[in-house]
Amino acid sequence: LSRDVSPDKRRRYHRVFAVRRTALCWCFSSSPPPSGAPFMRGLRRSSLARIASTTRAASARQCSSSILGGARAAPYCTMAGRSGEEADAAMAGVATGGVEDAYGEDRATEDQPVTPWAVCIASGHSLLRDPRHNKGLSFTEKERDAHYLRGLLPPVVLSQELQEKRLLQNVRQLEVPLQRYMFLMDLQERNERLFYKLMIDNVEELLPVVYTPTVGEACQKYGSIFRRSQGLYISLKDKGRVLEVLRNWPEKSIQVIVVTDGERILGLGDLGCQGMGIPVGKLALYTALGGVRPSACLPITIDVGTNNEELLNDEFYIGLRQKRATGQEYTELLDEFMVAVKQNYGQKVLVQFEDFANHNAFTLLEKYKATHLVFNDDIQGTAAVVLAGLMAGLKFAGGTLADHTFLFFGAGEAGTGIAELVALEISMQSKTSQEEARKNIWLVDSKGLIVSSRKDSIQPFKKLYAHEHEPVKDLLSAIKDIKPTALIGSAGVGQSFTKEVIEAMSSINKRPIILALSNPTSKSECTAEQAYSWSQGRAIFGSGSPFDPVKYNDKLFVPAQRRTMHTSSQDLV
Repeated sequence: LSRDVSPDKRRRYHRVFAVRRTALCWCFSSSPPPSGAPFMRGLRRSSLARIASTTRAASARQCSSSILGGARAAPYCTMAGRSGEEADAAMAGVATGGVEDAYGEDRATEDQPVTPWAVCIASGHSLLRDPRHNKGLSFTEKERDAHYLRGLLPPVVLSQELQEKRLLQNVRQLEVPLQRYMFLMDLQERNERLFYKLMIDNVEELLPVVYTPTVGEACQKYGSIFRRSQGLYISLKDKGRVLEVLRNWPEKSIQVIVVTDGERILGLGDLGCQGMGIPVGKLALYTALGGVRPSACLPITIDVGTNNEELLNDEFYIGLRQKRATGQEYTELLDEFMVAVKQNYGQKVLVQFEDFANHNAFTLLEKYKATHLVFNDDIQGTAAVVLAGLMAGLKFAGGTLADHTFLFFGAGEAGTGIAELVALEISMQSKTSQEEARKNIWLVDSKGLIVSSRKDSIQPFKKLYAHEHEPVKDLLSAIKDIKPTALIGSAGVGQSFTKEVIEAMSSINKRPIILALSNPTSKSECTAEQAYSWSQGRAIFGSGSPFDPVKYNDKLFVPAQRRTMHTSSQDLV
């Protein structure tokens, strides 16, 4: 299984692929390689962990023992643990060698050999520290012998189902949601298979722990609870070396990247580098609910600083301690990142922009959509799920989308993204222009109703919804003037749907559609109980955060939660 090399290199280089489970061993020798049988005997006697730990070229050349038996000592090494100069020298071939010279062998000499990358699966104690292959107490007697685990585990062999039962019991004993989150993240870093089995079998119970609302608190306290890096961090310090940073990630066949710059984490604002919890949580759900291989997922945080003074003064903050970079400095880093992603992972890798601020989110999506496979969850993902919820709600409210008037409280990424998709669907259903369909959609931002008289002072993506109307400063007045049939909140302002607002919607509509989409729960515009009780049980309610079923007038109302991971029914009585 060796690649053809030029005759003058054949004497110095021999690649031997030894199949020991999925072990891959690179061999360097100045003499012909041993025959298969002696090699395999030596491989069985050797420790793969010992081979991989030989990291310095100098010590490797002085090594007197070899698994090859009669072959002269050879450096078996990985790039991990090398000094900066050694790593740079060894990686120079990777950076400049090209496809035909992937490891720089063509520049190797007798005095300065180039040692290829050694890749091997761990065994023994190292295997128990490998979350992907670790099975905990599920390793059978035969597997314990084969992988040198005898004595490293208690003698009992437990099924995965029994381990899952024990872990679920442990999770339920923890009363604080953040403690549950930390428990599950530790499990993911210890036993990946068991983590996802637990998630898949208990989605409704554990989804609010791994993602919203608990992940919001986890991001706020990420520096304090940080234990082990779960993703890739790219900062302003890495400018000019982003491709090199991407190559440090151990997995090469990446299909999905979720990336954030931490400027608008949920409804919590600028959390800087501590926004990493969002890409990690989102990708965990893509695996548990969508079946995407964990090894194909890459969570990334781009750290350009933060404007959050509380974090800058926090001694445990894990990011750059500087004000957030903007303008050309920010743009150049993002451009380098996107180019490096395509160069390292190809054109088919999906880059999902997550929780970027409005002023960057729309720009990035528009800029890269022609050259990369890009997706913005807050603009497009939320819109798709909310549109599905609205169409489901029509079963109760009656009519078509074109028959309804929509009022959005919040004109950011989520609000305008939903509005655009609703307008597109209306235009397709009614066979009218999208511009005509937008006339049924109104937006309220922090300064009031968006009207034509404000066109000169609002962002471009809001101008599409600046209709002719007198200025209106507050939400309640806008409801009374516009008389919407659907009220959709995405402003991240908790308790903004007051009793007066819900009652006004109920006085206008027999079945008002009320969607409180902001998360986490503390930022929700209203609770399910408030929506049902203030509307006398007539509201068609959906939310972005989970709420318990509500009993009203001897009826049980089960609120729907808007999730960009999977859809759910809209309103059940």
